[in-house]
Amino acid sequence: MHGNGNGDNRKVICLGMPSTGHMTHGASTGLHRASRRKDFHVNILTLASSLATQNHNRIWCWALNTKRRGKGDYVAVIHSDVEPPEYWLDVMVPELEANNLDVLGAIIAIKDNRGQTSTAIAHPSGDPWRIQNRITMTEAYRLPETFTSEDVGGPLLINTGLFVARLNLEWGPKVFFTVNDRIMIHPDGDYVAQCEPEDWFASRLYHELGLRVGCTRKLEVWHRGDTAYGNAFPWGTDEFDKQHATRSFLDDCPPADWFPHDAAGWLTEAEGRELARLAEGKNVLEIGAYLGRATICLAQTARTVGTIDTFDGRGTAQPGNTRPLFERNLRRHRVMEKVNVYQGESVEMLANLPPAFDLVFIDGSHDRASVWNDATAAAALLRPDGVLVFHDYGARDAGVTEAVNDLLATGGKLLGRCETLAVVRPPAAALLGV
Repeated sequence: MHGNGNGDNRKVICLGMPSTGHMTHGASTGLHRASRRKDFHVNILTLASSLATQNHNRIWCWALNTKRRGKGDYVAVIHSDVEPPEYWLDVMVPELEANNLDVLGAIIAIKDNRGQTSTAIAHPSGDPWRIQNRITMTEAYRLPETFTSEDVGGPLLINTGLFVARLNLEWGPKVFFTVNDRIMIHPDGDYVAQCEPEDWFASRLYHELGLRVGCTRKLEVWHRGDTAYGNAFPWGTDEFDKQHATRSFLDDCPPADWFPHDAAGWLTEAEGRELARLAEGKNVLEIGAYLGRATICLAQTARTVGTIDTFDGRGTAQPGNTRPLFERNLRRHRVMEKVNVYQGESVEMLANLPPAFDLVFIDGSHDRASVWNDATAAAALLRPDGVLVFHDYGARDAGVTEAVNDLLATGGKLLGRCETLAVVRPPAAALLGV
């Protein structure tokens, strides 16, 4: 352990790992490569024993004592089977501060195929032996990227697997971790074992103390078991917690914000904002829709959007028929009426469309030949002064970059860039051989 010396103004983060003596490789990386910020100083404490809650309490006391000596600002915990990206504290601490939170946890999937998480909403009755529902991965992507109790309509119960909290000597000593168990008789006469886990017990204490509690999916986190269960996109057999509810608590709620976080995909928020700006008031064609993230961004401002996709999920994390989920996402964001769907191969669909588009967004197959073929066929469908917009231009996908550069070499003009978006005015049809 290390502490701040005199004149050292860095923020001190007390990072602890409670375990039973084993940790995964990814958890070890998360422990030892938690920050690279020069204004952060990370102290590390690992505790291995079968007494899990005592380990949490010892880490909490160590952090409070560090604060008492004037050398601690935050406490953070990572479990030995939780795998965040490198430098995760460089995301979590600023996110906690930006949202004026006292405690911030990461959304973490439970290790089974349901897509449920260890984050929940407390029961309205206040009964510690009951919850309203767990939050599923599908529901997490219908919430803001970082959400609080206000967003879910009740006290938020976060996990201890990956969290950061302010160190505060007024309320900090009132927090502790414990597991409560009991046996009760079910109305049908059977005996039932019940458990209040240490993370939900502590979460209830946070709320009793008037603390602001949040949860985030801003980090891609894996929960490692026989395989790894991630939080990078909505997934699972359960769209809502079927054990505790008959429908999602979000079914009557509008989308959390303008950007469709709930529609899985690779388009960033900055790219989505630029697409919406470029599409405003225009007739747009999209090649490659997946689950509709870009489609929604385009349709929010466009006059009309035509979208071409095979809807078989090829080359993605969700192979199989993706059209029902695509349409559900569009309906949720209330843009379905603006979108005409053309299901099939792009080469066939493009050959049968009129030259009536102001903008064509190309995000289909990413090999050089496919991108070139899509671009040349799409260029013939543009109105005068129409543009092509390509996704994944740059280092991410060599095929896209090579095809776009070929287009520029034949007389096309690069009009703008936004992250991996490239806006191109294509050369005359004669130069493309159309």
